[in-house]
Amino acid sequence: MQERSTRQLSIGAAGMRGMVGPGLTPGAACDFAAAFASMMEEDAPVLVGCDPRTSSEMLRCAVISSLAGCGCRVVDGGILTAGMMHFLVPRFGFGGGMLITGGHQAAGWNALIPLAADGSYFDGLRQRELFDLYHGRRFRAAAASGVHPFEPLGPEMLETYWNYLAETLDSSAIAAAEFRVVGDFCNGSGAAHARTFAERLGLDLVSVNDVPSGVLPRDPEPRPRSESPIRSIIAPLGAAAGLVFNSDMSRMGVVSDTGEPLSEELTFPLLLDYVLERFPAGSRVVTNICSSRTIDDVVSRHGDVLEKGKVGQANVIDMMRSTGAVAAGEGSGSVTIHGMNGFDGFLMAGLLLEAIARRRIPLSSQVAALPRYEMVKQTIPCDSPHAYLLLRRLRDEFDDEAEVNDCDGLRFDWPDGFLSLRLSSTEGSLRLISEARSRETAQERAWRARLLWERLSS
Repeated sequence: MQERSTRQLSIGAAGMRGMVGPGLTPGAACDFAAAFASMMEEDAPVLVGCDPRTSSEMLRCAVISSLAGCGCRVVDGGILTAGMMHFLVPRFGFGGGMLITGGHQAAGWNALIPLAADGSYFDGLRQRELFDLYHGRRFRAAAASGVHPFEPLGPEMLETYWNYLAETLDSSAIAAAEFRVVGDFCNGSGAAHARTFAERLGLDLVSVNDVPSGVLPRDPEPRPRSESPIRSIIAPLGAAAGLVFNSDMSRMGVVSDTGEPLSEELTFPLLLDYVLERFPAGSRVVTNICSSRTIDDVVSRHGDVLEKGKVGQANVIDMMRSTGAVAAGEGSGSVTIHGMNGFDGFLMAGLLLEAIARRRIPLSSQVAALPRYEMVKQTIPCDSPHAYLLLRRLRDEFDDEAEVNDCDGLRFDWPDGFLSLRLSSTEGSLRLISEARSRETAQERAWRARLLWERLSS
């Protein structure tokens, strides 16, 4: 479900997102936080955390003021990763949380992401209630006696997160392996906690872009082009892996020990192949409708069941909870396991290192054992008010030999690959993904779909 007010400001399953200034303003942030607070019980405790983007402090002040003005008891967590927020909110009985982060978005963008009491994203019903309150400006206001001063997050509370991580992972095996790891934290929230992570797991961590300055040194979206800058130092340093994160640690890209920058599409199947060894055959796994078929092959190899749903972290997490899946992830580099209602880069990194340590197989060899496909990703400008009608027409004309799924846009499946066409929820464009065994086939299908779309649009 998506509602868009302007090109530079949108609200949807992941909350409010926009370009700071033209779209996302302190006033908009105040109203959104007030709508969120109006859904809480009076005096409800709310955790606020942010990444270190230059606009985050401004938005943090607006959010805290608005929450306090509605009578919430605000705990200011300062710089926190997405995974920390997902863990801390339910662990300490918060009524909800507000994460301020641009995540994988480019510089100039930011977002307010509301979290429910269990640390998960809002489900569809809560989203609708939140949007109604926001648009109707039906906000609760506290009397002066009901406005509480905000409190800082106690260090003992954050300590429980690190204890959870150490208990969830085989930290002894990881420490015994004495790994050297290269980590690129994009000067984001992970940079503020990288040293603690390394100390807890006994890592020799070589950090780059590890100053939480708010300045993005690269494209924050983990993918081969943002992984490439560290590829040349992996082998000389003897590193077991290179780990590349977005600014809130909800996505992770990987560089192998041989210096190969891996597609973000491989992060989930790489971790999944190891995680599924813990569970009996028949376990459920969740992903979105346009992630790589490598996931299908890994799940099939373990005799498990794969469920596919709509694109978006909130949708994937909601589906994981409703199906009882043991793991969930997307081709964007997001992975989680049962028990964590969100994506946590430190957990992803720990699972990857645990797989190397316990299997005693280098990362490059584990990657080589995965089925590999060729994928083409394109973005097509689309401003037509008849876009959904055009998609229906394209379905009828594209290929009558393919199996078609319209769960989220259109997906055409052939024995050797798939093609996905989906309208973006954050910008006026059509997202095209074509995957096949050969790059030529993937490109040819993408070319055919693009030509047909342009003909139908003219």
